[in-house]
Amino acid sequence: ALDAVEAAVRILEDDVVFDAGTGSVLNSAGDVEMDAIIMDGRSLRAGSVACVQNIAHPVSLARQVMEKTDHTMLVGEGANLFAREMGVPVVPTDQLVTDIARQQWEEYHKYKKAVNELFDSQLGHDTVGAVAVDSQGNVACATSTGGITAKRVGRVGDSPVVGCGGYADNQTAAVSCTGHGEAIMSVTLARSVVFHMEQGASAQAAADTSIAHMKTRVDGTGGVIVVSRVGHTGVSFNTRRMPWAVARGGTIRFGMNPGENFEKECSAS
Repeated sequence: ALDAVEAAVRILEDDVVFDAGTGSVLNSAGDVEMDAIIMDGRSLRAGSVACVQNIAHPVSLARQVMEKTDHTMLVGEGANLFAREMGVPVVPTDQLVTDIARQQWEEYHKYKKAVNELFDSQLGHDTVGAVAVDSQGNVACATSTGGITAKRVGRVGDSPVVGCGGYADNQTAAVSCTGHGEAIMSVTLARSVVFHMEQGASAQAAADTSIAHMKTRVDGTGGVIVVSRVGHTGVSFNTRRMPWAVARGGTIRFGMNPGENFEKECSAS
């Protein structure tokens, strides 16, 4: 499960469409600061990085934090120092930044304007995430993001925070979240989904309840993907759209707009 979520998020970090890795947005100083988390539901061990710069795959560095240190989170200069110790290649900022990200930075160069307009208008790039359950019943989650356009230098959102941007527990489920980080942290969104499942809710009901609570309580927008320890899935969001997909055997279900649930067969290759 851990290998699966890391591999999936690495692919998404390489896709310039998404706000993670290559394609990350720019902070108020015109730099890229990225956050990521990975969590093992078997041990409840997690690794995360925040405000890390000049690497292509923050999710893999987060896994190294989990497996090669006694810590859970490394941030900023410390995260980059650890990356160098692990031999992670340095990537120039220009390689991570797209023309669209630069245009957004010009338009939303003030932090509060970026938060209000990008999320209240439900526009902008997407944080990426993955959840998985393997044949032994182990669950895992991973989440990666470049944050919010024109955010303050050093701003950290929900993505690398255990229980907020992601959570995984073999006794229940794995969850990954996207959306307005400040709102997600206020309601510990990922852990909220797991809590409702612990009380007997299905993966879908828990996802819907938690998203509705975030909207009611803090007027927050975002989305979650969930997989239970027995393979039941849930997808919920209150943004205009959220691309998602579920792979099971040789079948993929997917959608982006509310109410969409397409299905197609796919080959193992």
